[in-house]
Amino acid sequence: MDDDLQPIAPFTFELTAPVEPPPRKRRTALIVSLAVGVPLLAAAGVFAFLLLSGAFADREPPQLTATQAGRIQDEVAEREDLLAQLDDKRSEFRTAMLQWDQSVSWAEDAHGPADQPTVAVANPGGDALPGDDPTGRAFLDSIGATDVSVVFDAGPDNCGYYGNGGQSDFVYAGGCFRGDYANTLYMAWDSGAEDLVWSIFVHEAMHWFQAEKYAQATYLADFAGIDEAAYDDKWEADASCRAVYVYGISIDEYVDSSSPCTIDGWYEGWISDYLTSLGADLAEPDPTAYELAETSRP
Repeated sequence: MDDDLQPIAPFTFELTAPVEPPPRKRRTALIVSLAVGVPLLAAAGVFAFLLLSGAFADREPPQLTATQAGRIQDEVAEREDLLAQLDDKRSEFRTAMLQWDQSVSWAEDAHGPADQPTVAVANPGGDALPGDDPTGRAFLDSIGATDVSVVFDAGPDNCGYYGNGGQSDFVYAGGCFRGDYANTLYMAWDSGAEDLVWSIFVHEAMHWFQAEKYAQATYLADFAGIDEAAYDDKWEADASCRAVYVYGISIDEYVDSSSPCTIDGWYEGWISDYLTSLGADLAEPDPTAYELAETSRP
């Protein structure tokens, strides 16, 4: 071996401890601060810009033109007028309902039990009706007047008899139905007037029927401002015509009386229609009749 040649040292390498990765906490903190801090700085900048530009200042109210202001005023006036009309309609409806309820109550009271009067002056014609129904019981029962009875009285409570104080050369027959004695028919007649008695009795019984069926109508007429004098003669004629058209009394029986049948073509309900023609409202108030619009029911 050549002395000049030296042996090559075998390949060697130095073992060192593995290098630990550098701590990441500081880097992480930097990342978090950048992630949060940068948007905050940006937001703060935007806010500062908006503040400086007056974005948060109180806005000036919109300026209306004269036309727009006029339209608003007209709309407000129209709304106020509508509200006033609605109040008026509500008041009208409440008044109508109050009157209706009152008329029902009064009519029920009128149909209630009534006292029997005592006779003030004896009937000159006696204490029995001429004919086959001396007390009128059969006829009264036939029309539903089962609680009604005849009182033979020629005194002042018998508003239809004029014999006391009448002309001496006349004979009188008369009857009366009184609301304060709703279950009584007064009858009186002079001797010689017997032929007139039955038709008068039936006439007075028809007044009882009117009171039963149409008392509420008369109260509603009163509420409408219709004086009883405006229909008194028609009320009397209605009673006589009912006696004629329903119960067969000859119309001639009433011609010379104080209550002739003067209604040509009389029918059931005629007196109601007549009161309606005078201005009485006989129907129960309907809320829809007081509406200004479908959604404004009082």
